[in-house]
Amino acid sequence: MMNIIQLAVLLIIFPFSLFASASYVDSCLLTGTLLEDPVIMIKSMNRVDNNGEIMANSAYEVSDFELKLWITDTKIAGRADSGCQLPDNKPYELLITLANAYDLTAAKKGDQIKLLHIIKNTSHTPTTEKYILQK
Repeated sequence: MMNIIQLAVLLIIFPFSLFASASYVDSCLLTGTLLEDPVIMIKSMNRVDNNGEIMANSAYEVSDFELKLWITDTKIAGRADSGCQLPDNKPYELLITLANAYDLTAAKKGDQIKLLHIIKNTSHTPTTEKYILQK
C-alpha cells in the first residue's frame, strides 16, 4: 500500500518538476577607460525575398563599434545574484562589440565609458550575455 501511495505522489510531483527551473540574472554597471579609439565597422545590407531576389528599397546599414576597455569598477544595477565583483578584485581588459552605439562616434582613447552588463541563465536555455552603453 505504501508503494502505491509513493508512486501516486511521484506521478503528481514529477510533471511540476519539469516546469520548475533554476535561473540567475546579473545586472552590473561597469565603468572603464577606453584603451584605444573605438573601431567603427559599417555594413550595408539588402533584404532578399523567398526567391533570393533583392527587395526594392530594402537597403540598410548596421554599424558595429568595437571597444577595448580597462574595467576598473563594477556596481550592482538591479538584480545581481552573484554580486557584480571585479575578478579577484582587480581591474581587467574587456574587448566587446556594440551594435549601433552612435554615442561613441566622438569617443577617444582615455575616455571613461559606462556599460550595463546583463547575464541571464536558466536551466532550460543557454546563458545569454549583453552589454548596453549607458550615458
